[in-house]
Amino acid sequence: LNSRDADVAIAIKNKIAELYGDFGRAATTVGFKVIYANMMTRLVIVRCRHGPHTLVASALPFVTKIRNDSVIGKLLYTGATIRHCHMFMLKRQKLLLKQAESVLKKTNSANTMETDIMTLKQIEPFN
Repeated sequence: LNSRDADVAIAIKNKIAELYGDFGRAATTVGFKVIYANMMTRLVIVRCRHGPHTLVASALPFVTKIRNDSVIGKLLYTGATIRHCHMFMLKRQKLLLKQAESVLKKTNSANTMETDIMTLKQIEPFN
């Protein structure tokens, strides 16, 4: 996924506008922001208001392209705070790392994979 946070936001907003029209686009525009996007893990944290979050959640599976990259949109977790979303993301990455380590032996590629998977920048929700 070679795109910026704005590209992810535009793709989601366009799909919401396609599915729900002007009402959906207007309801989700206020308070909508891509907080975190990681190319290596392909995880994205999106912030939106309570209420229109149902529109965002239902539109995510229909997002199939971001710029020229094919994507599969899945909702993994709906949290009340960015902090809780970050904690969930850390737990999920540790679980995926354990699963990958059981398949791969400790090699150089496994060590680099560990650093790639566990490199999560600190999320600052009020930027």
